[in-house]
Amino acid sequence: MARKPRVEVEGGLYHIMTRGNNRGLIFDDASDYQKMLRLLGETNTKLTFYLYAYCLMPNHIHLLIERREDAVGRVMHRLLTGYSGYYNRKYGKVGHLFQMRYKAILCQTDQYLAELVRYIHLNPVRAKIVSNPAAYRYSSHRGYLGLDEPGLVDYEPVLRHFGASKKLARERFDEFVRAGMKMGHRKEYYPEEERRILGSEEFVEETKRRVGEIRRGGGERVNNRSAPDLNGIIEAVTRACRLTAEEICSRSKQRSIVMAKEAMIIVGQEQGASNAALAEAMGVHNSAVSRGLDSGKTRLKESREMQKFVKQIRKLVAKVELED
Repeated sequence: MARKPRVEVEGGLYHIMTRGNNRGLIFDDASDYQKMLRLLGETNTKLTFYLYAYCLMPNHIHLLIERREDAVGRVMHRLLTGYSGYYNRKYGKVGHLFQMRYKAILCQTDQYLAELVRYIHLNPVRAKIVSNPAAYRYSSHRGYLGLDEPGLVDYEPVLRHFGASKKLARERFDEFVRAGMKMGHRKEYYPEEERRILGSEEFVEETKRRVGEIRRGGGERVNNRSAPDLNGIIEAVTRACRLTAEEICSRSKQRSIVMAKEAMIIVGQEQGASNAALAEAMGVHNSAVSRGLDSGKTRLKESREMQKFVKQIRKLVAKVELED
């Protein structure tokens, strides 16, 4: 069964979640959390999106962002690849840190923005890490209350609905969040394949109509196929070729690494990745991707080892698509 494509709409509100592989830890100490926050800020300076909430849990991450010009897939690829490289270098680990694909759900902004911010901020309470969300230092909740310096988050779209003055808005927002502390797990807020859009019936139908118009050449910037998950493809290559992501994206001329790069380009293009996206992911020029594609296709015809690599990578990518 083919995976349904993510619905990517410019201006769309997305609740994004990604977990550690096998639900393992992704943050071991305070410096790891701070590194992720710095990378999130750096990603936002390179790529355009609005961040409305975040919560970094020991083994998973929640983000609430508004997509602008850059696809959600591109944002997450830069963020997760950067952090995985840092974590593996720091702790001397190899392999993939995160599950091979993040989850994302498109949400109706006017109906769910404040509700999702609250739900994300209450993750540490539901996990019984803290009894008060303001006590947790790795979410955006303290910033909303003015307890931390303003940073990554755009607070205004949420706070303006709670009061005319900043002081009143913060007080009412705090009350709003506290009122939800007994709220249990809300399955509908979580990204799943069968639930890619969260909103009223009218919102869902309107979104589908917009997507249909783009498929017919309507002109609005919407990525219906969704940006290929290059982070997932890189991790598939690491499994098949027994290399680290850093080795695959290095400038090494070692035969096994060159073959892995060529295999990644072949599979990446099959998944719909552009030369520019592949070049950015691998840290090379666009022309190097073109050359790698040509040499990879030639090698694929002649080398059983290359054929085995590409077959394994395709199988791993397809497996993830079926699981999503």
